[in-house]
Amino acid sequence: MTIPSATSTVTNSGTTTIPAGTTKSYGNQRVGVKNSVGNCTSEGQIPVFILEEGATLKDVIIAGGTPGSDGVHCKGSCTIQNVYWEDTCEDAASNLGSGATMTVKNVIIAGATDKALQHNSKNSLTVLQDSYIVDTGKVWRSCGNCTNNGGPRKLTLNNVKVGKAGSIAGANGNYGDVVTIRKLQIKGYKSGSPAVCVEYKGIEKNGSAESPKIGEKWNTSVCNVSTSDVTAY
Repeated sequence: MTIPSATSTVTNSGTTTIPAGTTKSYGNQRVGVKNSVGNCTSEGQIPVFILEEGATLKDVIIAGGTPGSDGVHCKGSCTIQNVYWEDTCEDAASNLGSGATMTVKNVIIAGATDKALQHNSKNSLTVLQDSYIVDTGKVWRSCGNCTNNGGPRKLTLNNVKVGKAGSIAGANGNYGDVVTIRKLQIKGYKSGSPAVCVEYKGIEKNGSAESPKIGEKWNTSVCNVSTSDVTAY
């Protein structure tokens, strides 16, 4: 998969909201947003797009660097399809809708120094399929230290290629999170490098306290993945 050439470039003055139940295709236009919050990895950046319940975002290139800001926020069940992040700032896409399913398919996410996919909402699912992720800290992470934290949060990952990552998925076992991984390819993969499914203990937000890491797991109630599901390329 390669990022298509942009048909044009626009930097909006603020976030664009895709209304509930609608589909918006940008014809591979590059879109960013004016953002005055710190540098590319600063917390609190505004998203380029907000997707309301049942919205679909298609065929768009999220501008690299600061104009890309915090990517896409899903406020309910949403679909993100044929979307390309040139150089992600904080996160590429965030699942924020309680009880929602965020479906991410046929995307390319590059340069997410923190996380490609952030999952904050409870009783909810993120589906990642048929996609390519490269140069990321984590492909997916269930929020480790959110205010009023909890779960369960679930990830289903299928037919995904990863170029370089610190880890693939991070789940909070104490909140009932479940990660299911099938057909994962990782460049130069060797056992433990990178870790595929890492179990954490989720905590309530308390200053800068971090969620304790338990470690990489295989074939557990939290990490539904076998070594046969992961191959090198």
